[in-house]
Amino acid sequence: MDLGASVRKRLESIDRCDANALNAVLSHVSSALTSKTTVEDAGEVLSTLEARDAVAGVSVTFVEAARRGFDGGDVASTLERDAGTSKTNAQRVAAAYEKIRGELERELRRHARSSAVKRLKSHACRADYVVSASANGDRREPAFHISWVLGDGSGNDERVNFMCDAEEMMHLVETLREACGASEALATR
Repeated sequence: MDLGASVRKRLESIDRCDANALNAVLSHVSSALTSKTTVEDAGEVLSTLEARDAVAGVSVTFVEAARRGFDGGDVASTLERDAGTSKTNAQRVAAAYEKIRGELERELRRHARSSAVKRLKSHACRADYVVSASANGDRREPAFHISWVLGDGSGNDERVNFMCDAEEMMHLVETLREACGASEALATR
């Protein structure tokens, strides 16, 4: 897991927290990331700069680990290696992560699907020729009839039908290829 410099700096504060403060940090982060209700302020325990920095660092670490499908061992080794966290505290953080990992991964998947942007559920394409008569003779030009079904996950599907000529179709195909290439490049980061 590649954590940015600012996150690593905040994670350094884990070792500056005493046991009670670290427990409060882990409890607060776990509740904040998985609870359906608003998390109450943890009060005086989280009032120190170290505890607030630890909350920020641990939150990012939990979300990134869940997003990438990492287990507690991966979290512990990342904290030890990248943030210089002591083995004992890294294992405590990893244990707290393992307790909420499944629920956090489900929440992240749900959030990813809850986008206002509709998703392409199905598509169909038919190629035809448009024949036009002119003084120079009959002319056959390719035309493409395209149908997309878009869905937002709530069962309210929308059908979009359109027609394009050969040049427009080539542009559409090239745009889709570029989008796929960009997506693959992001996935390999």
